[in-house]
This record gives sequence, C-alpha cells and structure tokens, in this order.
Amino acid sequence: MKKTKTSYGIISSLVLAAVLYFFFLPPINPTNLTFWVFLWISAIPYLLSVVANISLRKKVKKEQAILSVFGGSIAVVLLIVLVCSPIFHASEYSQRILLENADFNEVNEVDFNKTAIIDRDSTMVLGDRTLGQLPELISQFEVSDIYSQISYQDMIIRVTPLDYNGLIKYFSNHKEGIPGYITVNATTGKSELVKFEKLGLKGMKYSENAILFEDRDRHMRFAYPFDNFYETNFEIDDQGVPYWITSTVSYKGISQKPTITGVIAMNAIDGSMNKYEVGHIPEWIDRVYSSELIIEQVNQSGSYIHGFFNSIIGQRDVYQTTEGYNYIELNDDIWLYTGITSVNADESNIGFVLVNQRTQEAKKIMSSGAEEFSAMSSAEGKVQNLGYRSTFPLLINVGGRPTYLVSLKDNAGLVKMYAMIDCEDYQQVVTVDKDKGLEYLKSQYVAAMNIVDTNNLEEKDITVLNVSFVNISGETYVYLQDSEENVYKCHVTVNEKVLPFVKQNDVLHVKYTKGDVNAILEVK
Repeated sequence: MKKTKTSYGIISSLVLAAVLYFFFLPPINPTNLTFWVFLWISAIPYLLSVVANISLRKKVKKEQAILSVFGGSIAVVLLIVLVCSPIFHASEYSQRILLENADFNEVNEVDFNKTAIIDRDSTMVLGDRTLGQLPELISQFEVSDIYSQISYQDMIIRVTPLDYNGLIKYFSNHKEGIPGYITVNATTGKSELVKFEKLGLKGMKYSENAILFEDRDRHMRFAYPFDNFYETNFEIDDQGVPYWITSTVSYKGISQKPTITGVIAMNAIDGSMNKYEVGHIPEWIDRVYSSELIIEQVNQSGSYIHGFFNSIIGQRDVYQTTEGYNYIELNDDIWLYTGITSVNADESNIGFVLVNQRTQEAKKIMSSGAEEFSAMSSAEGKVQNLGYRSTFPLLINVGGRPTYLVSLKDNAGLVKMYAMIDCEDYQQVVTVDKDKGLEYLKSQYVAAMNIVDTNNLEEKDITVLNVSFVNISGETYVYLQDSEENVYKCHVTVNEKVLPFVKQNDVLHVKYTKGDVNAILEVK
C-alpha cells in the first residue's frame, strides 16, 4: 500500500509539473522565485501521499524527513531573498544605474519632426480607427494594446501588432497568420496599417493570443528553458520585419536586483530567434531596459545613497522619481524622461533623469523646477473655461531653457490645443490652437519668455508708426508698431542708446523672432 500511494503521488506530481510548465512557463532556474513556487506546487500530490503514509504507519521517520526538507526549502529560499535584499546590500543597490551629471544643453534643441506629441491614449484611438476602416479585418482581428514607441526611419512612431479576435478567429486564420501591424507617427498622428504582403512577407504566426506551439511566450520558453525573461515588446527592424524583443535578466540571490543580460529577438513571422548579450545588441532594437525597471533603478539609486536605514530615518540626500514619465528622442535612440524630487513631495523637481532604453546610459540634470503635475494643472488652468485636460509633459529644450510641452484634450480625447510651460516657473504658460502648429507655439513661447532663438532670426528695416513704454514686473519694455502694422516687443536694455529715444517715423534695423508680437533681439 505504501509503495502504491507513493508511486501514485510521484506520478501525479510529475503530471502536474508538466501541465504547470506547459501553461505557466516558469524558467528552470533556481535564481527565480517562480521556479521554486512551481516546484512546491508540483510536489503537493507527492506530499499528500507522504501524509497518507504517516497516517497508516507508526514509524514515520522517512516521511517526516521528506516534509522537513519541503518546509526547509521554503525557509531557505525566503531567507536568501531577505539576505540579498537592500536591507543588507543598500550600497550595491544604489549603484544599479550610474547617473552621469550632465548639463541641460546636452538635450538637443527641440525638433518637432522628432517630438512625440501624440500620447499613448490618443495613439490607441488612432490605431483602432485605422483598423475600423477595414471591415474585412476588424471582424477577424483586433489591435493589440502594446504600442511600443521606437525610432524608425528617422521618425518616432508607435507600433503595435494585430492579433486574433478570439479563439474561433484563431482557428479560422492561423494558417495564413496575422496580416500586418499598425504604425502611428507620434509627431503627426498619421496612422497606417502595414500589410505583410506588401513587404513581400508571409503572415505573422507567433502572437500573444495564439495557442499551443504558436503562442509567443511558449515558443520562446521551449527554446530557452533556463533563461529569466523580464519584459517582451513588439518592434520592427529597418526593413519593417516584425520581432518580439524579450529582455533577459540575472538576479542577485533569488529574484532580487534584476540586471539586464541581453535580449532574445524572435521573428514574429517564422519564429526564428537570435540571442544578443548586452554590448552586442543591434542598433535597430530600441527597448531593452523597460520603463518600470529604469524607474526602480533610479529610485533605489536615490533612496540608498547613504544606506538602507537613512532611506527611512533621516533621509539625508534622498530623492525619488515623480509619478509619471515620458519618452524623448536623442541621437536616434529612445530615452525615458522623468523628474526627480525630494521625498517630502513639495510639488517641485530638483532635476531630471534621462535614460537610454537601449544602452542604459543615464544622465542626471540638476535643474530645479515645477513638478510635472503642477505644470499640467497650470496648463489646464490657462484654458479652464474650455475644460481641456493635459497630457503628461514632454521635456524639451527651447533656446537652452527646460520647457514642458503638453497637449490639451477635450472630453472625447481629441487634441484641441498645445501648451508650453516654463519648467522653472510653471505659471508661465503659452497656449495655441492645434491648427496653428508647434512651430507657431514655439515662436509665441520664445517671445513671451524673451528667449534668444538664433536659429529662427529674421532681419529687416522697419519704420516706426507708434511706440509705447511698458513696465512689466519692474522691467521696462518697448512696444513698437511699424508702418505695416506689425507689432514688436523689446527690452529697453537691448540698445540703451537708441530705444529710450525712439519716436514716430524713425527707421530701425532689427533682428527678431516672429510671432503675434515679434520679439526684437537686436536694434540698430
């Protein structure tokens, strides 16, 4: 009886392990806590048979030893997790990411051809609308909500695959595969369904909603059973070929301090895979370090700078990231941007962090300013009569000045206006209607903030028709109207030998930036 119960227990545990492995795909790796949970659950039928033997016998030393080993394994694993935690290794955790001190001028002057002003929510609306225009596809497929932001052919786009619209649709279409993916230009909002047949490719076989051996995660796990997978993104290479990009990690102890070791790039059409180590990852792959991992690393860098207990008591020099983040393009790579603030949450930033999602290169820019949500509220207050809501800001460089750029959307989620907010003084807000465009917004902001924009200077002679002197916050400005009824604004110190004495019919040679009120930067 004992051997029979034990045999049934072992067989049942092996069957359960096979089922769990097939459906939940745990890594066969003792550094991953998921692996141990998988073992413990798989062992339950065998342990039940051991308990049954104990109830039938008086001599139970062997069975008690088995139970002790099981309980001991749980205790040991939990102990390793604790010992390898930041409590005992705060200094090591504080160096997970190396933040290089940088000047804000290292952020390129804003280029609206590469500025991702279309946020993720608006992108999803555009993507759904694109598929909705193709009734022959919408009945069979749905749009995935992945929408990875990548740099592609000198553009910033979000890309997401189509997927099967349910199990029945999978069986109806899996032989031909998924017909394409959707791209949305994050600058212009132009969306497009890219069909594989136009690229000379077959349909995409491997996806999230496929089943059995065409399931994306199962196909990858069976090929790499021992690797710790972290996050999977959808990307396309320079020729438009779709790939699933999965980051791999190593752990300290058991499931502590994940460190990116490389990526597995799986061709979503034929399932072929290549594994790349950190330092040898192709440049077309943009998302290696996930946003959540970067935020975790930056927060630990700021929290444990003087040890674990200082992060709780005293909190000397401790900082943390703000609640949101966004992405900017620098040198054809996607960089995560987030503000950093003191732990006192005083609604102001002490600086910004930029992290390259492909290489983990990180820059810390110490520049005090408004926290992002304060800037969003300020922009919404500017148009409070319209009830528009602000998107999370983009950090841009306007004439060397840190500036927040947001879209203002109505209740339907449609972009109606754009706004620029000065990072240092979030009360300084300039808004324009969407139809006037970002370049016009920039010109208005430059004029309002008296920023010297040497890249967009215009030069001409003007004949003064009217002149007024205005005091603004204790500063004297000259307002001029020329014979063509253009209006100009200029600080009197631009030329103190000329401007205090200017009068009607004087002819001035000016250099200025264009706007509703032109900003004069030089007068002769």
